[in-house]
Amino acid sequence: MTQEALARVGASWARVRGKGNPEAYVRTTMARLHISRWRRLRRERLTGEPPEVGYTDPGLGRVEGDSGLWRLLGGLPPRQRAVLVLRYYEQHSDAEIADILGVATVTVRTQAFRALAKLRESLPHNGFAGPCWHLRFG
Repeated sequence: MTQEALARVGASWARVRGKGNPEAYVRTTMARLHISRWRRLRRERLTGEPPEVGYTDPGLGRVEGDSGLWRLLGGLPPRQRAVLVLRYYEQHSDAEIADILGVATVTVRTQAFRALAKLRESLPHNGFAGPCWHLRFG
């Protein structure tokens, strides 16, 4: 990919050099070629036949038996629920969550704090140490 980018830039080097920052131009060309290649490889391929075997996510099966965790999450406001799912289930950082939701990072932290507080109130107070134990440390 680097070689292809350099070959493309080399063909028009006189024009590129006159623009002032040829290194940035070369880096941009390399990045765009990489993105184009990635998109080509990730493109969905349609087939005429459906798959023979359905796909089931083993992680979803574990969560379904998770003492009603999804039911508890369903009782939260939409933004708080989204923050917790993105943070703990999808494993995104606060900055990534803020970017996905279009909010400030501090808003993500605030929503997570409030959501965890509501979940703690919903949990039984009889020494619960089940699958939601990590929610006490959020």
